Amino acid sequence: MKYHFFVGNDNGNSEHDLLIDGRLVQQPNVNCTVDTLPWSEEQSPESFIKNLQEQLVVTVDSPAARPGMYYIGKFALESGEILDNLQIGIDLKSDMDLPIVNTLAQIAAVAVQKAYEEEKKLPDAIEVDADMAAALPVTQHSDENAAKFEKRYMNGTHHVTVHLGIHRVSVKIAFVYTKVVPEATSVIFTLQKDAEGSWRSGDIFKDFAEAYELDAKKFNGSYFKDKRILHVDIGDGSTEYPITEGNKFLRQFVHGSHHGVGYALEDALADFNKLIKLPDSPRQFFSDVIKNAKHKYHARAIKTLKRPLETQGRQIMQHVQRQLTRARNEIDVICVYGGGSILMRSFLYPQLKQICEEREMKLLYIPAEYAVQLNAMGLDAFARGKIFEALKSKAVQPV
Repeated sequence: MKYHFFVGNDNGNSEHDLLIDGRLVQQPNVNCTVDTLPWSEEQSPESFIKNLQEQLVVTVDSPAARPGMYYIGKFALESGEILDNLQIGIDLKSDMDLPIVNTLAQIAAVAVQKAYEEEKKLPDAIEVDADMAAALPVTQHSDENAAKFEKRYMNGTHHVTVHLGIHRVSVKIAFVYTKVVPEATSVIFTLQKDAEGSWRSGDIFKDFAEAYELDAKKFNGSYFKDKRILHVDIGDGSTEYPITEGNKFLRQFVHGSHHGVGYALEDALADFNKLIKLPDSPRQFFSDVIKNAKHKYHARAIKTLKRPLETQGRQIMQHVQRQLTRARNEIDVICVYGGGSILMRSFLYPQLKQICEEREMKLLYIPAEYAVQLNAMGLDAFARGKIFEALKSKAVQPV
């Protein structure tokens, strides 16, 4: 069986968000190497299919990463094994094995699910050709780092064995073309157009339309086609502040800072562990408790996080003001999104609203249900678009 997938790959410090063949996958961005399978008894391989991402075990043989057997994402996080994760402010994503391994694993998992849905049985082998748009933080993105990251995907074929109980499916993945862009810059594509290529509309713009007395029923992404936008993409380990005009990324305003929710989590982690009587727990566990309002430790987690979040928020506001000064306030819209924007909303929204009123700009604070996936949606739209196709045609031409 052979497939071609478009992949929009947002490899965040805390969460891995991908659109693979149009399917949204969201998992903690962690893995761990293991020596043996967690299952010893025969189980129906079909029973794994629906929730494969939650119990993902793969063996990877790739020219771009250390070969081995891995637990991926949530399954790794809950395994009690020693985790490999991205250390915020330290690790260069383009040098790490973790983004490669987790990306290969998730693409292979979707290929297995698709094959089963179509054939109602599991094949022994699948081949996937992929066109992928990925991103690096603005503070890490350079032509050299981007090219290095792209080559790790495109130089050679990657072999992934997906384990469904003791049943195995071999997935061979080849990246036809990969383009690595600065984080946040692809979001302009998804603000304007939806997956079908029509002007985007709906709940994502509801608050914005109401705040500025625009007709919510008629409002759509065409509004942003010629706007100058200051993006504030708040992640775990970095916040990006690029400026776009229409579909153009303005290189003279490249700026990012090492501020985000991950730093607040790390500052609060010791207090959180003390409150719940644990000697230690990983940052991703703390992050999961924060996201889950029903978790028994949620209230305690929020309590320990409040002050560190405000500290990070103040730093982010300083960088926003710095970018506005550099742009001489020639900004139409400040657009805020990313996983960190959800937790920081109560602190940041009133301050940004005031700045926008004083400087004659508008504030688009993306609703929580879209804030995390906006980068992946933008990268997916970019991978399917004309600019990507033109770059691909140029790159694969024989010399």
